[in-house]
Amino acid sequence: MSAPTTAGHQGVCILLPVLNERANIAELLDRIEQFLNGVPHTVCVVDDGSKDGTVEYLVTRLERFGSNLHLIRRLKTTRGSVRGSALHHSLLWGLANTTHSIFVEMDGDLSHRPEELFEGSSRIMRGECDVAIASKYVPGSQVTNRPWGRLMVSRVCSFAVGAVISPRIHDYSNGYRFYSRGTAEMIAEHEIRYASPIYLTEVLALWLRQGLRIVEFQTTYVGRNEGVSKLRFIDLFKAVLAIFEISLRYHVTGFKHVCRPLPTPTASAATAAISGKTARPRR
Repeated sequence: MSAPTTAGHQGVCILLPVLNERANIAELLDRIEQFLNGVPHTVCVVDDGSKDGTVEYLVTRLERFGSNLHLIRRLKTTRGSVRGSALHHSLLWGLANTTHSIFVEMDGDLSHRPEELFEGSSRIMRGECDVAIASKYVPGSQVTNRPWGRLMVSRVCSFAVGAVISPRIHDYSNGYRFYSRGTAEMIAEHEIRYASPIYLTEVLALWLRQGLRIVEFQTTYVGRNEGVSKLRFIDLFKAVLAIFEISLRYHVTGFKHVCRPLPTPTASAATAAISGKTARPRR
């Protein structure tokens, strides 16, 4: 399948949070390059303190001439996943440093197939929707290499979240999402409270509240080292509380607008994005 045409848009910004993904990152980036060949794009990787050689590999890779890779290095200081914070950080960077018109969120462990970049991006480019989600739970989708127990937990959680927020969405937890630049700006304009993976639900509830056009399409999700034993009770309890808090904002109070200027790319910033410089967090 050929890459999506670039006519009428300014390319794709991929937001890629990683932690200890040395075994997967090279193949993932190679496949992204393959399936976005000819399409202007930037891959913004946020590393939260990998210790397996991921950062060293990325630094070597971005030294290549013409690299469209950008690396943000952070130090994880809290227990549990901070995937949401990494996505928000990279989104703000993408708005400030690129002119790309499509934003894509992916996992760094090959659970999301780069072969589907065409499908999701094309839906945004055609103006079919504001947000396209590669959904595990629509007819025709496949989930492979995922333990039955973890799959059931995921299905039950998605059903429960849909019950308290909106049944319009089948898959609230999958982080393979495509959206327009204007949709990304909407996130930047509102207060985001969660740094954990609950960020995915919080942002989706914001989009639903604002009446955006959201579609889900078939995907093949490849499970990676996921077991029920990795789920901590305290994390599940916090997630339940967070879902009800998000539901309250969705149905009643609304999402707080943040009075700050939107990140705007400058010519020098866009050049820096393409050059593949490494950014460290400000202290």
